[in-house]
Amino acid sequence: MSDSSEGVFVSDPAVLFDEVSKRFRRGSGHDTLASLIGSGLRRLLGRGGRSADRDTFWALNDVSFQVQPGEALGIIGTNGAGKSTILKVLAGIMRPERGRVRVNGRLTALIEVGAGFHGELTGRENIYLGGAILGMTRHEVREKLDTIIDFAGVGPFIDTPVKRYSTGMQARLGFSIAAHVSPDVLLVDEVLSVGDAVFRVRCLDRMSELVQSGLTLVFVSHNLEQVRRICPRTVVLEEGRVAFHGPTEQAIEKYVGVLMRDRNGRKADVCGRLVDDAGAAGPRVLSVRFLGADGRGGVSVTPAEPLDIKIRYWLPRPIPRLVIEANMRRDFAQNVISLNSLRDGVTFDAGAGEGCVLIHLPRLPLAGGQYFWNVRMWDADRGTIEVDTSFEYPLVVDDGGRACGMLSMERTWAADDQTSELETDRLLAHTAS
Repeated sequence: MSDSSEGVFVSDPAVLFDEVSKRFRRGSGHDTLASLIGSGLRRLLGRGGRSADRDTFWALNDVSFQVQPGEALGIIGTNGAGKSTILKVLAGIMRPERGRVRVNGRLTALIEVGAGFHGELTGRENIYLGGAILGMTRHEVREKLDTIIDFAGVGPFIDTPVKRYSTGMQARLGFSIAAHVSPDVLLVDEVLSVGDAVFRVRCLDRMSELVQSGLTLVFVSHNLEQVRRICPRTVVLEEGRVAFHGPTEQAIEKYVGVLMRDRNGRKADVCGRLVDDAGAAGPRVLSVRFLGADGRGGVSVTPAEPLDIKIRYWLPRPIPRLVIEANMRRDFAQNVISLNSLRDGVTFDAGAGEGCVLIHLPRLPLAGGQYFWNVRMWDADRGTIEVDTSFEYPLVVDDGGRACGMLSMERTWAADDQTSELETDRLLAHTAS
């Protein structure tokens, strides 16, 4: 739901979300008259199962924030936290139970891939259709048609029905339309994740350009680097409530702490320090901390700076030849790094009780993104694994949004308009021979 009023002042927020709550019903709906009647009879007879209150849950619960004109606000949170619900309420797709929502100016929403497309119409026809839905005149669409097609990169297929487009092609065309209708407020959900790496960079560049030109952006993403690059301020959602609202760097630390706690089932702070489980009798990892160049703990590092990994553990008995292994994955699936002290010819004479090991890396030249570490501890004499944690220790690499692959390599660029001295020497030697 959105409304606008006359006499809007420049100081008014472009987006107002004031104590908004949205409720949904759990379970499946009734797809036949018989099932609906049967459900009603069971409730009348007191056999209806859960009460109406228990059948519902609050996807949003008293959520409030404002976005000023020309500002980019990020919204992050785990799955089911309420991120997409906020965008759908802002876009008018859903109506909240409570609260006040106002959007000042022309609103464009890119929430679902292919939303608003007609499969039987061509890409060109869908551009005109989408532009009309978003409030553009036919003349305005015609003026921007070539730009929209070029940005989407679907020129050879522009007169093909979109039902034959891949998901990525539909996403590219949908974003291109939304980004070129000159909106005042743009809502973007996680749809950019289906595009290829080069197109995602182009989308981020385009959103940055629009914000710099005065557009207001509300951006939902699981990609923390994208949010960090575009949004100076971010809202962290947890179970339908605002867990944090402030600078993006602090928001990312809060989110990683929530994510870590959800995966771990234990309380964790933003630097990855786990609360000790006094009831555990076996070997265990007490904490894993990532220390940057300044020696301070955190959840973010740049590719060029040194990184220390500080592993604190507890052993119920001495292990004369303790082996420490730390592994890093991307998105819980892709193995990236495996550090094993025994492979490097190092073991530790560890006594019973608490101990600590420090791994020093001169740099971590990886592309920006979220990475997750685990820790294994071995008894080299017995050949047994004493500890094998899940990939529960998060680390964010901030490469400034420059890299698209796996690595972020140091490099220099220079124009070379003339033949190098080495090439000249080779040519002279070849001529002389």
